[in-house]
Amino acid sequence: MVSPSADDRATLVTRLRELREDAGLSTTRLAAELGWSQSKVSKIENRRTKPSVDDVRAWLAATGATAEVTAELTDVAESIQVASIIWDRTLTGGRAAHQRSIGRTLAEATRMQVFQHAAVPGLLQTAKYASSVLALADVFGVGDTARAAAARVERQAALYEKGRQFDFLISEAALRFCPVPHDALAAQYDKILSVATLPGVSLSILPIGVRPSAVHAHPFVLYTLPDGSQLATIETYTRELTLTDPEEIRVYSRVYDALRADSVAGEQARHLLNAMRTEALGSVE
Repeated sequence: MVSPSADDRATLVTRLRELREDAGLSTTRLAAELGWSQSKVSKIENRRTKPSVDDVRAWLAATGATAEVTAELTDVAESIQVASIIWDRTLTGGRAAHQRSIGRTLAEATRMQVFQHAAVPGLLQTAKYASSVLALADVFGVGDTARAAAARVERQAALYEKGRQFDFLISEAALRFCPVPHDALAAQYDKILSVATLPGVSLSILPIGVRPSAVHAHPFVLYTLPDGSQLATIETYTRELTLTDPEEIRVYSRVYDALRADSVAGEQARHLLNAMRTEALGSVE
């Protein structure tokens, strides 16, 4: 992790506790001032709950923090909401290790909402498609494409687990991205059609030409955890961002819902995929 560090969070918690004590407030009194439960105050101070930026602002106001301290600690609070992994500095275990790390996050989630407008989502990729995409994405020359592809395909077992929900929202442009020969692309469509029949899987496609309700800025994934909290992950060429601030998560949830309203699902989605499959097969030389 490049930012934030564990020290940043420890510093924030220590400063918040000191501000409460300096204001002469018990955890119970502060909770009453903020309209929170006493346990929430205790969990923040004991680092069992990561405070949101709004939580920190409320705490600072209730304890009479100066404008200078408020600005300083608000900046720290904002920084700890975004975890940033820079690929070339942190992939010491290779991309296969990172794929397994994603699998651990996935194992904790009860729901996963995927928006993808660049390529087929990893959980739906065939082995050949995964290998090709991972090779193209290897901008730092890590070179462990085969192992990374195998790890990516391995975590697809989660799709078959009961009590889990996977919602895939994919643009038609992503589905038409062709990193493999046309016969392999047709096989990729077959896999998506098959997985979409699973009880815990929903598939929505954003057709080309539909007037959008939101900009297709970048792919992202929303995870819902058993306690109801959420996080979002975003991948760029050089790093992966993990967002945990509730306010930001609400924005991504709204964007996801808006884009999903633009999409087709059910029989319409299957019809569109079958048409692309027929087109791919027709291009096989």
